Order: sequence, then C-alpha cells, then structure tokens
Amino acid sequence: MRELEPVVLALTSDENYFPGLYCAIASALSAMDPAREVDVKVLDGGLSQASRDTLARLIERIGKHAQLDFVKADPSIFDQATLGPRRSHMTYCRILLPQLVKVRRLIYLDCDSLVFRDLSGLFDLELAPPKLLAAVRDSETLSLSQDSLAVAKTMNFPAEGAYFNCGVMLMNLDELRRQRFFESAVEFLNSWTRDYRFWDQSAINFVLYGRIEELAEAWNRASWRFDAQQDNELDCVLHYTRCAPWLGGSRTPSQVLFERFAEEAALPVNRQSSEFKRSVRRNFWRNALAPLRALAFPIWSLLYGIAGKKEQSTAYNKVARYWFDYISNTPTRWQLYRRRTQEIIKMKFELGPAVS
Repeated sequence: MRELEPVVLALTSDENYFPGLYCAIASALSAMDPAREVDVKVLDGGLSQASRDTLARLIERIGKHAQLDFVKADPSIFDQATLGPRRSHMTYCRILLPQLVKVRRLIYLDCDSLVFRDLSGLFDLELAPPKLLAAVRDSETLSLSQDSLAVAKTMNFPAEGAYFNCGVMLMNLDELRRQRFFESAVEFLNSWTRDYRFWDQSAINFVLYGRIEELAEAWNRASWRFDAQQDNELDCVLHYTRCAPWLGGSRTPSQVLFERFAEEAALPVNRQSSEFKRSVRRNFWRNALAPLRALAFPIWSLLYGIAGKKEQSTAYNKVARYWFDYISNTPTRWQLYRRRTQEIIKMKFELGPAVS
C-alpha cells in the first residue's frame, strides 16, 4: 500500500481577514483525518507578528500532524488590476500559487470558509487530462456571459459555458506551471481591465475554460444555500460568499454558526467593533426598506418595458420577484431560523484545549 502524501492546504490573507483565516484553518484541521499529515501554507499579505504567533499556537494545539509555513505574497504585482474585496489586491494572490508554492498539488481554500468535511478526500482526487484544477459551479454567476459576455465572445467561448467559484480548488500545480498559467492569467488581467467582474476568478475561468473538473456542491456550499436548508446538516465546506462573518451580517443560521465556531475556537467575534455595528445597521435598513423595494422595482420594470428597453425591464422584474418573495416568506423563514439557531448555539466542536 503506497504511503499517502501530506495534504497541502493553501490560504491567502492580510490582517483584515485574519479572523476568517484562523477559523478556516481551525475547522479544516478539526475535520481532517487525525492520522493524515497536513502542510498548511499561508500566503501572507501583511499579517502581524501577533497573528502569526496565534496561528502557530493554533497548529500546536489542534494540528497533531500539521505544519505551518508562511509564504510572503506581494500583491503589488497586480496594481494595474481592478481592486478586489475590501479595496485590496490580495484576492489575486491565488494566481501566484504555482509560482510561490513548490509542491505537486494543493487545495486552495478561501479564508471566509468553514470546513466540516475531510479535505483529504478532495486532495486525493486524481485529475484526468486535460483538467488542471477542480472546483464547484458558482451558485450565483451561472455562466461565462454573466461575468463578461464581451470576453466570452472575443475568446470564442459559449456564452452559457460553465462558470466556477474559486473559493475551494484542487490545483495541479505541476501542470499549471508547465502550461504557464500565471503568465496567461496576468496577460488576461492586463488586457481586459474593467471588462471582467470577479478579479482573479474571472482570469481562472476564462484562461482555464474547458480544463476545470466539476466538483460536488458540498465541497463549496454558499452560505446562503446553507441558510435555505431545512436543517443544520454540516457535511460540507461552507463558503461565506456574501459577507465576512467576523465583521457582521444578518442573523441567519450561517452567521450564528460562524460566531459559535469562532467562540469554540477561542477567537470570538467582536460584536462591539464599529464594523460589526455598522453591519447590523445595514441589515436593519435592508429589512426596513424591503417593502419599498418590492413596490418600486415592478414600477421601474414596467417603465423600462414601455420605453422598449427589454433587457433592463427583465432585470428589474427579476429583482422585483426577489423582494416580493423575500417579504412574503419572512414569517416562515424567521421561524425556521429561530429553530435552527437554537440548535447551533448548543453545538460543540472538537478543537482541543483553549489557547493560553
């Protein structure tokens, strides 16, 4: 029987995303086969020494067969690219993985994720040529055209071609290096500035079109899909695609779950921070203004229809339906949320003794 190679797990973070990075690593290690060796690579875009020390203590506490390496990542190489989340270029550092991490293959994991299934099952998946990486279909951007129809047409790709979320990826780094993926991705970003919508995810989808293996949805479940569940089944990698939960969010099951996990992991969410309080206010007004939106969007849709602007009319009609359903389902939704929240706040996670 051949010896299994260590699972290589890569994440990228700066100081703003440290709480997410910490919880992502804690959850990934706690869900991993305890006998499997794990090599955690953190592309460091500006972590403080205190944060690096806290991560080292976490690995020592719960990573029996794990090691931690910090790899310096300089996002300034992407200065000409569109600014990413929180006005940073750190998201582009995923493209640097083949250049910075000299291993055969690895799993990339966004640091706004919680892992509740053994990642070794994904790491051991063999990709058949011509596939270079594996990912889950995006739950919101369903096709290449929804990212950029102009790019899809110019590159002669089908508008309805499959589009993947890059928050969790199995990457064949040997082949990506051999096929000069990094150089092609940088060229794409420089050539299509302002045309793509989703930063390095756009580059990955267009540059590697036809070479991405589709994974089961459980390997990258959007937090809003988890919120739509009828229960708290957790056999998935949960990806917070719409918010950074350590900075606050609507009190949905996924938000409560993150706060509960962070508390168990000994890095509780600071609900008194200015950003968290600002998020609470935004969600209050979002709900307060929902009836107005449900009335306004159908009117705009009608006006655009009268003006002969069919595309805009259809788009506004789609949004109108969303807000109508949001309001009409509110009593049932919040009843379900209350029940699930009561279950979540009682959850325990095997994470070892508290950090001293």
